[in-house]
Amino acid sequence: MSRRRGVPAADPKRELERSFDRRAVWMAGAGLIGFGGVGLRLWTLQWNADQYSAERDENRFDLRIIAPPRGVLYDRFGVPLATTATDYRLSLVPERAAAAFAVEGQRQTPEQREAALTAVVQDVADLLALPAEWVTARVRDARRARRFDAVLLRQGLTWEEFNRVNVRLPELPGVNADTGSIRRYPFDIVYAHPIGYVQRPNDRDAERMRGEGRSSSYFRHPDARVGKAGLEARLEPLLDGDPGSRRVVVNTHGRVVSEEGGQNNPPTKGASLVLTLDHELQKAAMERMAGESAAAVLMDIYEGDLLVLASAPGFDPNEFVNGIAGPAFRTLNEDEKKPLFHKCVTGAYKPGSTFKMVTGMAALAAGLPEDFRVSCPGYLPFGGRNFHCWRRGGHGSVDLHRAIRESCNVFFYNAALRAGIDNLAAMARSFGLGQAFDVDVPGVEDGIVPDQAWWERVRGGPWPLGNTLNVGIGQGDIQASPLQLAVMTARFANGGLEVAPRLVRDGADRPPAAQPRSLGLNQNHLQLAQFGMFGVCNEGGGTAFRHGQLGLVRHPDSGEILEASELTRGFPPVQIAGKTGTAQVRVITAAERAQGVRRNQDLEWRLRDHALFVCYGPYDAPRYACVVVVEHGGGGSAVAAPIAADIMRRALLRDPARRSPATIAVLEPDQGPSRA
Repeated sequence: MSRRRGVPAADPKRELERSFDRRAVWMAGAGLIGFGGVGLRLWTLQWNADQYSAERDENRFDLRIIAPPRGVLYDRFGVPLATTATDYRLSLVPERAAAAFAVEGQRQTPEQREAALTAVVQDVADLLALPAEWVTARVRDARRARRFDAVLLRQGLTWEEFNRVNVRLPELPGVNADTGSIRRYPFDIVYAHPIGYVQRPNDRDAERMRGEGRSSSYFRHPDARVGKAGLEARLEPLLDGDPGSRRVVVNTHGRVVSEEGGQNNPPTKGASLVLTLDHELQKAAMERMAGESAAAVLMDIYEGDLLVLASAPGFDPNEFVNGIAGPAFRTLNEDEKKPLFHKCVTGAYKPGSTFKMVTGMAALAAGLPEDFRVSCPGYLPFGGRNFHCWRRGGHGSVDLHRAIRESCNVFFYNAALRAGIDNLAAMARSFGLGQAFDVDVPGVEDGIVPDQAWWERVRGGPWPLGNTLNVGIGQGDIQASPLQLAVMTARFANGGLEVAPRLVRDGADRPPAAQPRSLGLNQNHLQLAQFGMFGVCNEGGGTAFRHGQLGLVRHPDSGEILEASELTRGFPPVQIAGKTGTAQVRVITAAERAQGVRRNQDLEWRLRDHALFVCYGPYDAPRYACVVVVEHGGGGSAVAAPIAADIMRRALLRDPARRSPATIAVLEPDQGPSRA
């Protein structure tokens, strides 16, 4: 190698030392940076230890929802009407079912796994006599779920079905038989309408629950239910408590590996309520209306307590809790007697002759003399047509008392004309018609009380004067629910006090019944109407005379109401006052009247008149008002009156107003926290 002239040659040894020094410096720097990074990371981890511990636990633990028990619904004397009971159910873990059919050393294909699931589910179906559609649906559910998650197969098993499966569990790989909690209605059809029922939450319910701050996993819980009808729906926020939770240990895939998670939060029970209903009377009313399409309401005329709120035919709400089958629901929905329809509050009927006392009160208030009389030849000519009385030959000379007792249409045609439609409407509203009373159930009907303003708004043009005659006898456009007719009857019976109905008596800080205020009605006019209603049930010629005799007496010393017998001979009789009604559902033509109006029994069922009866008792010391409406039952005196008389008789003998009602504080003194 040549060297430049004048430049000394480099020392190889020194060059090597310099290179080593440079490398040592770089390595030391890199080491310092590395150790600094590690130190910084250690410091960061230490500083954020709580955050990372929480994230670690979040990945390690999972929350399992515990559904809360719903509040119990009791009758007024403490009989449980809706409870939380044990539910027997089956579930399936797909991977366990599939593993039982796996061949060692071979990987299962998706088709083989589904065949295994189908075989297990089919075995369960054979044990419980379930159809092929059920098998298909459950296999589909298992296919969509994670392989290690339990899939619900069947709820609501009977004890016999549960035992049948338990005996065969070793032959059913992946199937679990366990218990949960479920809503139960021990008296099935008796309270289907006032109490209603619960069902699994749908998407709309889920959205509402999210709005209430509940976990989305709650509405997927097999025990989660929401109210869908009656009190269960309207008071859902009270009756459904707050869900609890428990922590379980899971792996990275979410599979539960241990139940020892700790930190269990118990659920909060829903609020329990005492209702105003009397179980013995409600059950008797439903039994008495068996086979009819009917409604019955029994009400305390001073407190407003609804002792009976019965709609027939009923249905079994227990069938809805775990999901009613399509054919069964169609049968209910297509039944001409409308078992799913709450006739007491949602039904709107022409009140017929039960409205005539209101017409009389309106006419008297408008100046009609108390001794006013008309001659009834069987019709009233007006506006170029004849308005007929129900008695073809007429009633002859009639005053208010006889007109109510014998239900003379012609008298009330004249009274309605004297009052005018606006006065009729005002008096009807005073007695509770045209008002939707809040009794904590959905679908409460406000009915129709027509007047001139209503006609102009709905039909247009001036009010036709002839319509006043129809409204005066409870026909035409006027409509009322059985609940409203019960309020009307109660206000007649209590001397014109503005009593309002209620269905919940105690619980969740419910206030006591308010003292009803006076409606300011003329007491002489009220007494005339009351005396006319007395004549209906207790005087010859009264349209309900045959059914107004209850065979009851009052003990002269204790005041207790007893059945009449040889031992009670001489005791004063217990009497009721009432009014029959018949509401037409078809138009009777002039030609039919000329040939003779067809009898109800000669018509097909849907064309027959509705039968109504309203009453109260005891007449000398009123306490209860009763209303019965029988759809297409024919005449009120023949069909509705006997039912109402039997219900009233039971009520007077039982006399629930004289007995101390139950309270939540006494019924559930040791209950833990509950929603109130």
